[in-house]
Amino acid sequence: MKNLNYYFLSVLTVFFVSLTYMTHQQRGGVIEDQDSCKDLPTETVSTQNSVMGLAPVVAGEESEIPQNQDVEKTQQNTEDAPKPTFVAAKRVPKNPFKEKKYKDTVAIITGKMLGKKDRRLKFKPLANELISSESQRVSVKDDKTFEGEIVLNESGYYRMYYRSKNYLVYLTPGDQLDITFDPDNDDKVVYGGTSAGINTYLLRKDQYDDDNSLARRKLYKMPYEVFKDTIEVERKIKEDYLWSYIKNIDEVPAKFVGYELADIEMEWANQYIDYYKLHPKYAPSDFESMDKFSFNFVKKLNLRNEHLLVLTSFEDFIEAYFDIKTDRQIDAQVPPSLSGAVISERHRLKYDYIKEYFSDSDIRNYLRTKVVLSLIGEDGTPTMNPLIMQFRNDVKDKDYRKLVNDKYIKYAMIDDGSLAPDFRGVTIDGRVVQLSDFEGKYVYIDVWATWCGPCKHELPYFEILKEEYRGRNIEFVSVSIDKSRFAWENMVREKNMQGHQLFVNGDFDSSFAALYSVKAVPQFILIDPQGQIIDLTARHPSGRVREDLAMLNL
Repeated sequence: MKNLNYYFLSVLTVFFVSLTYMTHQQRGGVIEDQDSCKDLPTETVSTQNSVMGLAPVVAGEESEIPQNQDVEKTQQNTEDAPKPTFVAAKRVPKNPFKEKKYKDTVAIITGKMLGKKDRRLKFKPLANELISSESQRVSVKDDKTFEGEIVLNESGYYRMYYRSKNYLVYLTPGDQLDITFDPDNDDKVVYGGTSAGINTYLLRKDQYDDDNSLARRKLYKMPYEVFKDTIEVERKIKEDYLWSYIKNIDEVPAKFVGYELADIEMEWANQYIDYYKLHPKYAPSDFESMDKFSFNFVKKLNLRNEHLLVLTSFEDFIEAYFDIKTDRQIDAQVPPSLSGAVISERHRLKYDYIKEYFSDSDIRNYLRTKVVLSLIGEDGTPTMNPLIMQFRNDVKDKDYRKLVNDKYIKYAMIDDGSLAPDFRGVTIDGRVVQLSDFEGKYVYIDVWATWCGPCKHELPYFEILKEEYRGRNIEFVSVSIDKSRFAWENMVREKNMQGHQLFVNGDFDSSFAALYSVKAVPQFILIDPQGQIIDLTARHPSGRVREDLAMLNL
């Protein structure tokens, strides 16, 4: 009976594959033929949409969704208006992610809230999970209507936050997107305006994924050959649905279509990964399927496109695939252990493997950051780890470096050999200066306060030391931890103190004192050009610090 069920499912799968193939033959292919969405048969569209559990979008018939009516009205009303600077999605170029410059720099957001009023809408650009992005807000009036502008230079995905929910939308310079929120009607959103079509598509796609998420478990029980055919059919259905939907929209950014096709492909690839992980659990006696399993499907993927890092499906795949391919190699060299040295070595090996699997520098740096963050979380890095030093040499992206630095500060025990936490201070004229501004040079820091007698004793010796080493590869920085900025400014002016004079408010309760374990002043700290602490309690200017500096070949 079990074999009969598999046979029936296989026949059904072949039928869908054949149907999809014939559809593609009629269309001339989905991706290869640049005019592939011109003549999609109405009957095929209806069949595919019903399989997806979505309302069909058929030319010449009214849609059940109000926003599609809005799209048609908008297109009719703007037939004689100048065309927006969109790229027609019916001819997707080889590199759809390279957009020409737009004349407009904003998207207009209008709409109304039904039911309970919220104060504002928030729009946040979609970026990879490691990069921070600033949100923009649209205020809601007392009558529950809203109107505002989102500043943008290129098209892209945004997360729209409304009350406790968020929605994925796609905005393009020059867009006019009208939104109606109806929380009393199953939390539905209705889109209107120039970009209503593609945003309605995103809304429907999310609903489809949510409705079918539990069905995934059944998928991973299937024999391997049946599984492959099934997900291939599902992928083709999703691709055809995308093409059939945008067929009813006047013009669509090619970049949007490129993203959506890539997202469908990466979801398809992630199903292979999930099958590899979950099939032994759901079908423990099916050894034959695991013997047949192959990673050859990866050869069909483009893993060199850094633009895809905004897609969660792409991030999930490169991380999971990389772990699967390298963990076995690493286990053979260094078996897992709770030892700090073993944890460090395993992460070093994984870091080195990145360049063997990925050629794009942005994708490499994303994975390097993930590996180093994992190292800090697992090991705690009580002293400076060589891998973190290598990371600082390899990766210059400020967001990635800040993530690593912040996590290091949280977990690390500061001591000689540790990574010097970045900090900021204010100059007497109000400028903000950070430790990272001196990257590439040695830094000798004098931590002092105006009320400290020994600190004032060291001041003239510190000035002499600065003069001796003027022009060499070292910076001398004075950091005051006074509670009173007024007292600090008076002494700096009174003694005509030159060079980098910084003030960090808070005395011994300041974040700086906590970062550098400052328990008493004066304290002198010596840091190398890579940001590693050479000596957390270096010798004083009035003492034998010159012997230490002489060893640095300044």
